[in-house]
Amino acid sequence: MNNSKLIFLLKSYDAEDWRLFAKFISSPFYNQKEEIVRFFDILRTLAPEFPAKKMEKEKIMQKLFPKKEFDIKIYKYLTNLLLKLGEEFIAIKEMKNRELIQDYHLLNAYVKRGVDKNYQFILKKVLKQQETLSQRDADFYYRNYLLKNVQASHFSNQTIRKNNEATEQLMTAFDIYYFSTKLKHTCHLMSNQSVISLEFENQLTNEIIEQLNQGLFSDIPAIRLYHQLYLLLTEGNKDDFLVFKDLFFELENYFSNTELRDLYIIIINYCIRQLEKAKETQFFLQELYDLYIKAIDKELILTDGYLSPWTYKNVTKLGLRLQKYKETEDFISQNKNRLKIEFQSDAFHYAMAELFYYQKNYDETLSYLLQVDYSDVYYILDTKSLMLKIYYETDEEEAMLSLMASFQTYLRRNSLISENVKNTYLNFVRCLNRVIKEKHSEKLLEEIKSYSPLYDKNWLLSKVKKR
Repeated sequence: MNNSKLIFLLKSYDAEDWRLFAKFISSPFYNQKEEIVRFFDILRTLAPEFPAKKMEKEKIMQKLFPKKEFDIKIYKYLTNLLLKLGEEFIAIKEMKNRELIQDYHLLNAYVKRGVDKNYQFILKKVLKQQETLSQRDADFYYRNYLLKNVQASHFSNQTIRKNNEATEQLMTAFDIYYFSTKLKHTCHLMSNQSVISLEFENQLTNEIIEQLNQGLFSDIPAIRLYHQLYLLLTEGNKDDFLVFKDLFFELENYFSNTELRDLYIIIINYCIRQLEKAKETQFFLQELYDLYIKAIDKELILTDGYLSPWTYKNVTKLGLRLQKYKETEDFISQNKNRLKIEFQSDAFHYAMAELFYYQKNYDETLSYLLQVDYSDVYYILDTKSLMLKIYYETDEEEAMLSLMASFQTYLRRNSLISENVKNTYLNFVRCLNRVIKEKHSEKLLEEIKSYSPLYDKNWLLSKVKKR
């Protein structure tokens, strides 16, 4: 029974859900079968673990009907009925959390029933609420479209013959909703395409883009911002980026935190791609660093209130590449407690090791590396790579060659590391070996540039150039 859709649904319930669902199925309006209530009560005593030994359907039915033999048809009937009630409950609960959706259905009901006075009262209340909302994202225009839709339905029920302004307003509301939503999802797909090589058909026609370029709905924040983002993602350059960034910060109060998070991630990924292409490197390093800091300060890219250890690491590396040593040390210390407790020690000690490495204090670097406990395999990989770099910088060739050999063995034998990650670090060791043995040459420079994937390509290239 543990593999049933009913149990998967019930496992998603929190304490409040269980309490409210008990009331829900006890209401004769939703359920008039007393055995469903008793069936639910039995399952509730087994939640949330639902131990397998007690979840056998025969045992459950024996508790429910102690004087009857097990009947698979009755079991399936009760299970399906309780599942439908459970789904109806979460759907209603979700709708109750979206007040305007409830009001929309209520307004439609009043239109169908011809209760005009009640309709006018609710409509006035909802329109006033809509006007007070500060957000002007695609969801706002969807709600606005729903309201115009019900107003058009109300108008069509009237016998008055005059210019149908409600229908005209409905068409405009739909166009705004359509353009804002189409632009938003197109930008997300374009960004994902660049990150994971996703192919999609761009359905934004040249006619639509031309209309937008000519200023169609340019007073609508969502359309204005996503239009500029679309231009940046299609053919944008440094100047387009600056235009988008200024517009983004100008209009960000019009968007929910969820949508702002998505926008920050899109533009952060854009900057990362420019760095990978070696375009305006110093400029995009600074921009990427600033975007990360803003998003973290506003808690927009935190998950359940926690900062990802990889974001923590990325910001540290960016700060060090920009030689912001004091700011980076402050970031490392001030944001340590934003990490989940199980990541704090390794993330902090590795970040401090990198900080001292960039300042050429190799003794302190090794001191902090020795305190990394390897809570994640990536800390093993990065620690060994950083130690190789230290041995290179301090001319500890024997120690470096020994570590290179053991590192290669570790990578080849570890089945938990993906092939792509293995190759990233194996290529680093191979290239480092070439750097040690070969003299400076244009051929070596070009070969290292061609390696992919490759850990810390810029560091390797800098060492070749110095020989």
